[in-house]
Amino acid sequence: DRLQILHDHSFLLNHVYPSLMQYIGSAARLVITVGLLASISPVLGLLVLFAIPTVTVSTRRAGIERRTEEQAAPSVRLARHFFELGTTPAAAKELRVSSAEATIAARRRDAFLVGYTRIARQRWITAWLNAATWLLFGAAYVAAVSYVAHRPNPNAGDVVLTLAAGAALSRYLGQTVGQTEFLRWNIEAAQRLLWLERYVASRTGVNEGDAPATIANGIIFENVSFKYPATDTVVLQDVNLTLPAGSVVAIVGENGAGKSTLTKLLCRLYDPTEGHITVDGVDLATIDPGLWRERLGGAFQDFFRFEFLAANSVGLGDLPRLDERPAVSVAVERGGASDVIEKLSEGLETQLGPSWQNGKDLSFGQWQKVAVARGFMRDRPLLCVLDEPTAALDAETEQTLFERFAESSRAAADDGRITLLVSHRFSTVRMADLIVVLDGSRVVEVGDHDTLMAKNALYAELYAIQAAGYR
Repeated sequence: DRLQILHDHSFLLNHVYPSLMQYIGSAARLVITVGLLASISPVLGLLVLFAIPTVTVSTRRAGIERRTEEQAAPSVRLARHFFELGTTPAAAKELRVSSAEATIAARRRDAFLVGYTRIARQRWITAWLNAATWLLFGAAYVAAVSYVAHRPNPNAGDVVLTLAAGAALSRYLGQTVGQTEFLRWNIEAAQRLLWLERYVASRTGVNEGDAPATIANGIIFENVSFKYPATDTVVLQDVNLTLPAGSVVAIVGENGAGKSTLTKLLCRLYDPTEGHITVDGVDLATIDPGLWRERLGGAFQDFFRFEFLAANSVGLGDLPRLDERPAVSVAVERGGASDVIEKLSEGLETQLGPSWQNGKDLSFGQWQKVAVARGFMRDRPLLCVLDEPTAALDAETEQTLFERFAESSRAAADDGRITLLVSHRFSTVRMADLIVVLDGSRVVEVGDHDTLMAKNALYAELYAIQAAGYR
């Protein structure tokens, strides 16, 4: 939520210094005007005391409203989610078939009202306080003019100067108050940016080690447990596991067992809550995450649809070779996406995505093949991860792709490459050197296919159930 607010207010970051300069200018004009009034009578200088509540309330008003926005952020985020559901094509078919449009619209309205009511209530309170302070200043200004006009032997010039300077004081005070409030908004946005930078620094400050060029022994999980940030649910618990160098490892288990979480830890998207992951004895948490990820390859089930040229959408898998068409073509062939590219009017030079002029939209399965091809871009990654990227494809196609990854890994055994295959289809991973079975956030079985079948435990049971379904 804090990141979303920072995103929404990011435009303010460009106005910090201009706003500061304008604030200084307004304050200087205000001081000069007060000086003119004091030259008529020192008593008129007391007007500045009645301006203090106005400035104080306006300064605090911005901070109070920003904190209220943070408190209301979950409801606002929910309202934004319902809005996107109801206004983007992705959910259109299901919403119409289920006749849920009105329900989504009503829930969006309810969520918006929950968040906006809290913000509006606070804005009304601060607005009334602001109005009260301005009324106080206005009354003091009227009293000042009356005082000058009713002094013994009043000077018409003094009265006129008081009226003019008092009007200018009101105008400059309004400008100063407005600039104060805007500057406070800018400072709040800058503070959120500093919070983000400090958070990033705290996560990367100790990661100074280089990534290994090869893996000699393997990757070891030592008593690894993990909970996602801001949650209490243990997703992985007491995982002890060895992934031998040069091996093809399959991760299987029912939904929610922790398969994808394990791959995220290996990719350094998160660090373990407890325990350690070591690469040839070196703690993965001490390796620079950017350098480590440069040694990774693969594709994920929750892939993203990059609406670039088809060549760039694939080439993004190895950024230094983004524009190398031969490398992209090889990746397309490896990833089984040749049929997708061949059907495009301009081949690799075709713009993907309906958001762009002449952009070509793809089916879900075609987008998935492009994502898999992207995962084949790096020639010699140390760790290849296939986290169910072919769930929308048939079992035969998935097995073919997995076998390609396995062959590629075994051909590069000299650098110790480890290939990790995650699938809910047991038949497609039986060729793996090692199969890891997860159940209830724990590793319950480890071995090759024949060994696990001979155990006649969970793996054998689940394999038999799936095999019966294909008969």
